[in-house]
Amino acid sequence: MNVAFELHDDFNAQDPRLALAESAKGCPYRWEPKKQTLYVFGAEEVRSILISDGFWSERSDDCRGSQLSKAEKERRAKLREFYGLWPIFSDGDRHKWARHVTIRLLRDTATPELFGTFERLAHELLSEAGEDAFDWTERIAQPLAHEAAAALTGRRDTGQLLDLTGAVMHELAAPDIDTTRIDRALEAVDSIRDWLGAHLQHPTSPVIAGLAKVWHGENAGPDCATALLTQLVTGSYEPTLTALCVAGELNTTSINAEFPVQNLREEVFRLATPFRFASRYARRPVSIGPHRLGTGDRVTVCLGTANLDPRLYPEPLEIAQRRGRPHSFSFGLGKHLCPGAPMARAVVDALLTAMMRLDVRFAVEKVEREPELPMLRYRQLKGRLRPAARKARPA
Repeated sequence: MNVAFELHDDFNAQDPRLALAESAKGCPYRWEPKKQTLYVFGAEEVRSILISDGFWSERSDDCRGSQLSKAEKERRAKLREFYGLWPIFSDGDRHKWARHVTIRLLRDTATPELFGTFERLAHELLSEAGEDAFDWTERIAQPLAHEAAAALTGRRDTGQLLDLTGAVMHELAAPDIDTTRIDRALEAVDSIRDWLGAHLQHPTSPVIAGLAKVWHGENAGPDCATALLTQLVTGSYEPTLTALCVAGELNTTSINAEFPVQNLREEVFRLATPFRFASRYARRPVSIGPHRLGTGDRVTVCLGTANLDPRLYPEPLEIAQRRGRPHSFSFGLGKHLCPGAPMARAVVDALLTAMMRLDVRFAVEKVEREPELPMLRYRQLKGRLRPAARKARPA
């Protein structure tokens, strides 16, 4: 059975979750000849690959750059080498080290006091919105996501750093090869390195102080510190922004006294799935369903379809209390489980808590998304606040 979407479809005006849910239900595998990759859609199939020791996250060469000139291939290789320094794209001892450093950097940042900051900001933003129509992305989601990134950077030039890391993330999320976009990402990497180098002597946050040790470390260095900073900033901003937008778009009837915030938050992240795909590479010859892969062959697990698999999540497009169900795939699984998950959850919890205390919901009037499928991003989410019309708590 064919999947219900094409990777290069324009999902600006349509909700891709409908197509993703259909694919999860009817097509566990799909071989893509042009990309020389096997796509995996079912929840159990995705789970087995994510926890298997037969696959690596470290990127192998692919055939998509065969038409590039020698100079273009070299620039693309340079950018791929930078991505390879990110914990999410590394394996083995290097990954253990990078993950340990990342967790240590975040440990002193995601605190109860920071949650209080998020909730106060959310309450303030919602209170100032009034009854007129407004863009939820601009007025609510972006300031809250910006605050999450600012907590890591110490609020020094956070907007500038988000612009730079956004250029790197834009290249990573795009499904096709564009040399102009690659060059823009490489320029951004150089600027991020300069930004970090300028803040090492007088660190503006515990994260920057920790990165100073990585920068001067014998087995690390400036490139490694720059890569860690880039992943931390993009990881704190982009997926959080997406989840905050989904909380506004879909949370129209479910804010009520009988729905715990934590359950609602997990449903928001499941339906958001900010990064819908994750690539793995076979460490040795392996069979996946009817497909036989050789060493280095690429497998793309579709987190976005796994989160909508009705075998695991009945009525997957609905927000529901799913007691006893495992966490979604939105933060990954296994050794590469996102260490920034507590921060992202804290921001969304703060927003949902503020909405419940103010007894409001967001009535959506217009939705405009970015067109690409691999990453969910919003251009505009217009609507207005309305009373939540909570259901009565059972006696």
